[in-house]
Amino acid sequence: MVEDQVNQSDPQVLTPNKNSVSLEEQEKKYTALETRKYICRAANAVRGLSTLGFIITSEIIRGVIDLSLSANLDIHDMLGSEFCVLVAEKEAERRSSNKKKR
Repeated sequence: MVEDQVNQSDPQVLTPNKNSVSLEEQEKKYTALETRKYICRAANAVRGLSTLGFIITSEIIRGVIDLSLSANLDIHDMLGSEFCVLVAEKEAERRSSNKKKR
């Protein structure tokens, strides 16, 4: 019985899957690294704005992303308290400048 189990090979291991995609084709389907980093920055911007209780608009999200890029922060540093302080200060400046324009 043990010999029968050893002699029988798994057909899935030996024959390639007809639906399998080559590595080159998989790389074409994946999102570029820079795009993924930008998406992560946008997600962290939303998380930070939500934590601070600010209204979330595309303009403000872009502003937070630009702030993180200009501060040369890593993506994971966007969730830190120091960056939240920067975002709060930037938002306060934006709101005060909007009031002056009116």
